[in-house]
Amino acid sequence: MNDTLKYITNRFKVNIDGKPPFTIFNEDRAVMARAMAEMGFKVGAEIGVAQGIHAEILCENNPELKLYCIDIWNQYRGYNEYTNRINRYYKQAQERLRPYDCVFIKKFSMDAIKDFGDNSLDFVYIDAAHDFKSVAEDIYEWSKKVKVGGIVYGHDYKRWRKGEKKHTVEVKDVVQAYCYCKDINPWFILKIPKYETSWMFVRQESDRI
Repeated sequence: MNDTLKYITNRFKVNIDGKPPFTIFNEDRAVMARAMAEMGFKVGAEIGVAQGIHAEILCENNPELKLYCIDIWNQYRGYNEYTNRINRYYKQAQERLRPYDCVFIKKFSMDAIKDFGDNSLDFVYIDAAHDFKSVAEDIYEWSKKVKVGGIVYGHDYKRWRKGEKKHTVEVKDVVQAYCYCKDINPWFILKIPKYETSWMFVRQESDRI
C-alpha cells in the first residue's frame, strides 16, 4: 500500500477489505482539498472548470497549489448543458481565481492533454462533458498524467438521461468499466452532503494504465 492510499484509509476511516467501490461518507469537497494539501500535492489539473467554483475550493484550501484549469469555455456541437452561459462562466472563473496560481488552458480536453507529460501531476479532477465517450477519454488519458501516489478524482458518479438530445450523464458506467479493465483496486465513491456523489482512486504501480 503506498503512502497516499494509507493516508486516505486512515484519514477517512475506510476499510478496503472486500470488493470495490469503497464508500467514504460525509466528507465535503473542501475536506478533500485540505487532505491533498496535507499530503503535499502542489500541482494539479481540473478538467471542466465552468465558473471556477470547485477550482476555488481546491486553491483556497491549498495555498501552495498550482492548478491548471482546462475547459473549452465555448459552445460546440453535441454539448448542451450550459448553452449561452459558458462565455460568461469563463469571465467568472478568471475573476474568481485571480488571487491564486492558476493557469487557464482554453482547449478541448484531448487537445490540452498534449501539453502535459506522463506522471507530471499530483492529481487530476475530472468534471467535463459527462457522456460516455468524453468521460472515457478523459479518464483513460488524464490518468496517465498522474504520478504513482497521486489521485484521480471526479464528479457526478451517476447515470442520468433527460430526453434524446438533452444533457446525458454516463460517468458511473465509465468509471466502473475503467476500474475493472485496468485493475484499479481499491477505488472509492464519496458521498458528499449537498453535492453529487464523486469517485476517486489512488494511482499505484499495479495499475494497468
